[in-house]
Amino acid sequence: MNIIINPQKLSISDHFKERIQTKFDQGLGKLLKNYQEDLKIASLSIEKVTRSGYEIKFDMNLPGCPINIRDTHQVLMDGIVRVRNQAKRQIKKYIEKMRGY
Repeated sequence: MNIIINPQKLSISDHFKERIQTKFDQGLGKLLKNYQEDLKIASLSIEKVTRSGYEIKFDMNLPGCPINIRDTHQVLMDGIVRVRNQAKRQIKKYIEKMRGY
């Protein structure tokens, strides 16, 4: 799974980008193993917001199911895990819906 990380108003180290990539690979890679690599591209936008911590936006387009998630959290890694879990839930719903056809 390929994740394009767009940090806004902050800088993210390469090590942290790798951690984010592995978090999403562990959670979503298993669910999307039957899809082609060019369909497994997601965009993750991270913005530093003054009072509420970090705003994280996740966008991914699967055939017939766009996945758009927006969340804010004080701790960056906890927010990323929460966004990953929400994406995992939406992808599971999509896969169950497609199995019916």
